[in-house]
Amino acid sequence: MIAQDIMTTDLVTVTEDTPITEAATVLEQHALTGMPVVQGTKVVGIITEGDFILKNTHLHLPSLVRILGSLNFDRRAKKLINTEYQTLSRGIVKDIMTRNVVTVKPSMDVTKVVELFRSKNVNPVPVGGFSQISKRIIKIKW
Repeated sequence: MIAQDIMTTDLVTVTEDTPITEAATVLEQHALTGMPVVQGTKVVGIITEGDFILKNTHLHLPSLVRILGSLNFDRRAKKLINTEYQTLSRGIVKDIMTRNVVTVKPSMDVTKVVELFRSKNVNPVPVGGFSQISKRIIKIKW
């Protein structure tokens, strides 16, 4: 079996200028672990759940978006939360995305693809070239 046999063409992408809160919402809504970042017809990076974990605060933005949307707060708490949320939401995808994207060829053996996922700690992985938008991606649900 080769990469082409397990890839999907159902692809969701964002641009470098997408607000990180919007990208987090897209990941959450589509139950994705990551997605390509594109500018025009070029893949310029990839953004994954791991990129949303802010290193200093260990805050996971997709979870925050979901939690805050479901809670009711008094006026004072809402103001404080809104202020903090606005600070976080000023960032854009370009600020946190991974630029050096690992890709695989459609003909790569699936065993090697899995080894790559593990050794490079990547998920998902675009199939094909890095410079042009790949309409194919491999994602593993662990």
